[in-house]
Amino acid sequence: MMACVATIAGAREANVFASGLRVVSTEGDIYYVAYTLNATAQEIEINLYKDGELARTIDVVGPLEKGEIVSSIDVSGLSGEFTWSVKVTGEAWGESETATLVVDKNNTPTLEGYMSPRGIAIDQDTESEFYGRIYVTETRNSARNVGIYVYDAAFNDVTGQGTTAYGGNVAWGASSGCTRIFLNKDGKIYLCDWSDAHPGVWRADANDLTGDFVPVFGGTPDENGLRFNADGIAIAGSIPACWVEGTGENTVLYTFDEDYINENGNTQGLYQYNIGNLEQPWEQAPSAILFDNPDKTHQNGNSMIIPQNGGWWISQTRWTDGAAIPSLVYVKNNEILFNSGAIDPEMLLRSYSSAICLFDEGTKLAVSCYDNIKIFDVTFDEAGVPSLSEVMNITPALGQNCYSMAVDAAHNLYLAVDRLNANSTGNVGVFALPVAENVCETMAPSTQNITVGGAAPVAGDVNGDGEVTGSDVTALYNHILFGQDTEIFNGDQNGDGEVTGSDVTAVYNIILGL
Repeated sequence: MMACVATIAGAREANVFASGLRVVSTEGDIYYVAYTLNATAQEIEINLYKDGELARTIDVVGPLEKGEIVSSIDVSGLSGEFTWSVKVTGEAWGESETATLVVDKNNTPTLEGYMSPRGIAIDQDTESEFYGRIYVTETRNSARNVGIYVYDAAFNDVTGQGTTAYGGNVAWGASSGCTRIFLNKDGKIYLCDWSDAHPGVWRADANDLTGDFVPVFGGTPDENGLRFNADGIAIAGSIPACWVEGTGENTVLYTFDEDYINENGNTQGLYQYNIGNLEQPWEQAPSAILFDNPDKTHQNGNSMIIPQNGGWWISQTRWTDGAAIPSLVYVKNNEILFNSGAIDPEMLLRSYSSAICLFDEGTKLAVSCYDNIKIFDVTFDEAGVPSLSEVMNITPALGQNCYSMAVDAAHNLYLAVDRLNANSTGNVGVFALPVAENVCETMAPSTQNITVGGAAPVAGDVNGDGEVTGSDVTALYNHILFGQDTEIFNGDQNGDGEVTGSDVTAVYNIILGL
């Protein structure tokens, strides 16, 4: 076991990676590409691949500090379609160094401090145009509104929202609304409301966070937080955590539900809803019951769920771990195959407030243990029974009330820690975890592939859709005024190497036929 004592923020930077990879403009054989560094990169390589084979490496002079970077790629002598990546190397770790606090957002003036952050998630789909973005949910701070706050990987306000949350015009519960968050690969964001007055799950669109969030469940809740349809059939209750798999018509939602009463008369189970495209709110009973809490091991109501190997890890808030009401279980086919309190009550001791996170392709599990994060190696025997072996212990860990955790591709651990009482505040922070090599390579989305020797970009076509319309002008304005680059492909219309108001004029002239 490696015991870790958190060091002061700023002693080192986060483990580095690149995100937001995109082509911003072209000039002959030169492609200009942009990307965001979450920390200082000592070395940067841009790699071009053709049919999976490395075709060219461009070395970028470093070190470069965190933030948005624009680099050039010379494609002279090449032809065909190329994928590309940004490979970065950060500060090396010393043998005696341990996990280090590298981001502490508790007293950030521009954010006015978090009151009750309970959800945190990182977009880790490299095919997403929002790869690397950080999503934080504020649960009950009326001064800053309840909803989602979005940052790029360097914790910049990437959407220009300021101190106003994206709330989706939803009447979130007063004490536990907009609790935990799940990002699906289709760009949909799922948000849990754990309150009795406003229970359920809502869905947002990462492409339009200013729009209304969509309720997943219909029906009307009773005084205990259980929703019923018009025929009196129970649908769902207060939900502290959810998980989603599949996209489109194959979308499946999984929930841990505090209030739904299953066939055995038990609450606090794990349920499946085959919601598909969600053309209308779901108004039926669950599609399947995966864990009906047969031994009443779950009684707190505040739980998280993570699937693995055909089963599910289910945590719950406990002051003292025990066999009868354990901090952590692994269930499969409605059977508990791992019970932390039965194996060793000292393994976790306590789990406050039930945050868990799998990473390293499921070989590592992080568990919050009251101002203390324990990280375990995860192994399974031939019968599919898991075992945990502690490899790291991070303390202190930003506070006692950790609701959510996430680990990015570079091995940085993100925490959302709610306030412990009315006299305290919540916190959001990041710990860099020790790595053998502080190196990370990020592939650009396939929508940003570079084609050499094909048709030249259409003059005036800023967003790359093959047409010259008002949307190209809008894309330029969004870039110039707000720094939004997601729709910029060929912004430098006048060839001066910059994207300015003169490029807007150039596009207008093309549209007007001048």
